[in-house]
Amino acid sequence: MKSGRHRQPKMAIDQDARDQEAVRAFRELSAYFKGRRTEREARAALKILKAFIRERERVDPAKRPPLPRRDGKPAPNLSARKKSPSKRARKRPQRTGMAAEAAGEREPNVPTPSTEE
Repeated sequence: MKSGRHRQPKMAIDQDARDQEAVRAFRELSAYFKGRRTEREARAALKILKAFIRERERVDPAKRPPLPRRDGKPAPNLSARKKSPSKRARKRPQRTGMAAEAAGEREPNVPTPSTEE
């Protein structure tokens, strides 16, 4: 007798596990660049990511699932979002003193050598 629970197909479970593994590997790789992991751990994470990308490349682009996200939320539908009107740019205060000289907006206040001797 079958239980009344809804089961996911084996492919969906495998895909979910691969997505989680890719997100974890990405975290490991970024931790390496922050100095929190060894090179050996980073190489292992890179192998996982390369295999994940290779597998995605074999799937037809129209049928590819979206890339996994770190926060676990589905990707937002960008086309459904309404465009907000752009905010007016604030007027920047004029630079004076050393900041203006460093930015090249103003000539430095340096005395010029006189030609009279």
